[in-house]
Amino acid sequence: MLSNRSIFRLRVAIALATAVACEQPADRLTAPASDGSSVPQGAAPDVAATNLPVTDVEQLYAAVNNPANEGTAITLAPGTYVLSVTNAGGVARPNKGRLELQRDMSLYGVTGDRSAVVIDATGLPASSLNLPQPQQPTNRTAPLRIGRGSNTIEWLTVLGPPAAAAGIAAELEGTASTRVRVAHVVSGGTSRGIDVRSAGVSMAGRRVDAEIVDNELFGPTQVIGNSEGIRLSNFVGADGGVIVAMLSGNRVHGFQLGCVISNNRSNNAAVHVRSSGDRFFANGHGCDIVGGLVTQPTGSANSNSTTFEAHGSQFVDNTINGAESGGVFVVGGQSSVQANATSGNTVLVALWGSKVSGNLGVNFQAIGANQNPRSGLAGTNNHVTIELHGVSKQIDVQAAASLPAEAAGTNTVTVIR
Repeated sequence: MLSNRSIFRLRVAIALATAVACEQPADRLTAPASDGSSVPQGAAPDVAATNLPVTDVEQLYAAVNNPANEGTAITLAPGTYVLSVTNAGGVARPNKGRLELQRDMSLYGVTGDRSAVVIDATGLPASSLNLPQPQQPTNRTAPLRIGRGSNTIEWLTVLGPPAAAAGIAAELEGTASTRVRVAHVVSGGTSRGIDVRSAGVSMAGRRVDAEIVDNELFGPTQVIGNSEGIRLSNFVGADGGVIVAMLSGNRVHGFQLGCVISNNRSNNAAVHVRSSGDRFFANGHGCDIVGGLVTQPTGSANSNSTTFEAHGSQFVDNTINGAESGGVFVVGGQSSVQANATSGNTVLVALWGSKVSGNLGVNFQAIGANQNPRSGLAGTNNHVTIELHGVSKQIDVQAAASLPAEAAGTNTVTVIR
């Protein structure tokens, strides 16, 4: 029998092989430049004024942890960069060995070969991956963190332990708005591949613009908490937060949820997502799309807006959760533990030329308000609209205005073909 570590190495090899096989088609999914080349191959974002090459992990730590390197594009030479809590002399590293990019800093591997540069965080202990975040007890974080000003990560592989909340997390405080780009990356072994979130009152009203392009994301061999390929979420305290995300050409597999898009115990917040040519397969659920979500005994999620637009994306063959598996799950207000904790939320999902099939369980389910367990109503005036265009009109939508049923009928689901 293979050990968890052997299985992990095998999954890494398969993910890299798949990513390499998809390299050229995926590049063409990005916006072409006027000279016919793809935009991601331009080495640095607009804000990066200086290019800083590094060749080993000590140089990488020195570059990332130096505040004077704000606005710098760090270019990594081919090799494996093993993260650790202390250096060779036993001196503790800043941030317990995590890499936390400075404002407007970018990180680049080798263009055209995402396997050439590997950031290996599998040796970081759980203590390096825990923070006193406002959303206790879910205070886990990632070995590679971004979210200050404009941050970009491209053309490399990030491997982490199951104790990490994600391989890459866009959650750093410090700026009222942030632009992040993660492209041509392999990320795996962690609870999430890429995590984009605002959390806590310090991030109330924060705007995040995220571009997630041509990434290969694979799940952990051991699940701690929940496993989700891509998470886009405003969390408790981040009221009024806005996340706008462009997804293109990503391949996501091996998670409980391929993607989750939600406003989790936040109010008056919004998440807007456009997906083009993404593939969510071999997960438990392909994608969960939620207006307002409450899973704790305290907190509320009211008056939120979530939109999800997909063009040519696939949510197929998601079967790994057995009877709990499914394709796409959409809900206006979702609550457990508390009743009447989610009201006034709206969700719009629009699909063009997208495929939802081969999933174990329900391929496409839409609910206005969902209280699970059925101890009361999740809330009132939650509205879900599903628009199906082109071949997506063939998708069968299993719809319910409210579970349990609501006599007043304030929660609704509308399907337009």
